[in-house]
Amino acid sequence: MERSNSTQETETQDKMTMFLNRTKEQKAAMKKQKDEEAYKAASNVLGVFVKPLILMLLWNWLMPGLFGLATIGYLKAVALYLISRILFASSNE
Repeated sequence: MERSNSTQETETQDKMTMFLNRTKEQKAAMKKQKDEEAYKAASNVLGVFVKPLILMLLWNWLMPGLFGLATIGYLKAVALYLISRILFASSNE
């Protein structure tokens, strides 16, 4: 019983030592990875608002002239974008 406790304590100390003794390269790599994740999250949030805007502008530019359809607002563009994502999104995303 004492051996298992001492073994667990040694393993815990090894893990703590590994955590505390990170090199500068490892810290830089971790910072770079966090920065990349933050960039991806920010671009996803920005894309949620910009893509429907592009859809609305293209719709209002093309559809009334070509097919005689009514123009749409931003909320209808968001709804069309969501419907298209549901219908045409791949399973990888």
